[in-house]
Amino acid sequence: MESATDRFGNPLDPIVRYARGTILKSTDEEVARMLKARQLVAERVRAKGMDSVYDLSGMNRGSGITAEDTLHLTSHVPFFERFEGKTEPYALKHMGADPAKHSAIIMNRVSAANFCALTTILKPGDRVLALAPLNGVSHPSTVRPISMAGAKLQEFHTYADLEKEWHTGGAPRLLLITPISASKRHLPFDEFTKALALPRKPDTLAYVDDAHMASRVAFFEEPRTFQVGNIDLAGCSADKHVAGPRAGVLVGRKDLIVEIGSRAYELGLEAQAGQYVGVANALKNFDPAVVKKAGELAKQLVEVLAQKYGAKRAYLGGPGVSIAGDDVIDIAIEQRGGKVKPKLVGVEAAGLVAMEMLEKDGVLTIGAVSMPGSAPVMRLMMYPDGSRLGMERIVAALDSSFDRLAEVIDDVDAAREQLLGK
Repeated sequence: MESATDRFGNPLDPIVRYARGTILKSTDEEVARMLKARQLVAERVRAKGMDSVYDLSGMNRGSGITAEDTLHLTSHVPFFERFEGKTEPYALKHMGADPAKHSAIIMNRVSAANFCALTTILKPGDRVLALAPLNGVSHPSTVRPISMAGAKLQEFHTYADLEKEWHTGGAPRLLLITPISASKRHLPFDEFTKALALPRKPDTLAYVDDAHMASRVAFFEEPRTFQVGNIDLAGCSADKHVAGPRAGVLVGRKDLIVEIGSRAYELGLEAQAGQYVGVANALKNFDPAVVKKAGELAKQLVEVLAQKYGAKRAYLGGPGVSIAGDDVIDIAIEQRGGKVKPKLVGVEAAGLVAMEMLEKDGVLTIGAVSMPGSAPVMRLMMYPDGSRLGMERIVAALDSSFDRLAEVIDDVDAAREQLLGK
């Protein structure tokens, strides 16, 4: 049974599975923090130029379209002639799917793909068994639609526990697997494959939320999604260690994609013209070697940060280094001499470190610009700008930001101003 509180006794939100604080107390405040971070980036670029921002988010989120592409995006008429139907084959190839069995649809976000797919295939009372990495959780963009559909979710963090429930309660309607969590925890590959090999009922479906597939393939050198095992549906991101744009790639059995695709068009969740074209370019040009190279720098960084902050705190999350929010708080408490009671929760503490790094040193991390529901973790991804910034400056910026957190760990008003600007 998972704890219902964080390390400091704060209750966990049942959907996002982290504690809400007095500052980032809901989605509204997390959106406000994200928009403030975007404004900080804009102001810095206007004042100091593009090169003054160092992107350690692990994402690009550009349009992915070329100047030549724009000539054929003036209306839907040239778009249909030039681009319609051209992205899906790249999606199938990227995810290792079989064109004879599988189809693809490009969605405007991975969260949109998860929402549309799960609310389409699940009905009230359906049983969902989820396998997520140890110390990680299924993404809120899967948990929310499962709840909205009225299905019942049970989450496990080892294959042994999943297998026990599988044989005790029988095969579920849906097996949900998260190979890499938002906190960058990684599911051992053998547990991934064994879960997919569990005996199923005729109506049991396997769904893989493989948002970080590019990192899994490039850094961990694992097979592309549909080459792992018997999978009915899976989604990945077009911008997580891929060039962008931000969009979701959903691939699966042809009959399921027809049904889900119809719902996507009804709800307006399909990728629009520019996104659709950009995704084709991103998938076509995906280069695992670039991500693998970034991962080598991450391996060096994790050793430095483990020595500095503790071996069990800094961990390798693919081609980047992460420190969990509760550990971020503990580091700040230690820097205050251990004599202070924290008034921030993990998502606020990690967010404040991210905002300080951005504001003072131009270091952009996902903790500053993440969407609501992202993990309460300080993440330093070495793609795309880790090598440009360099190890010493990364460590110095992080160290300075922990100093700032230590100053305000018990000052809600000062922390609120830094996170939200009010």
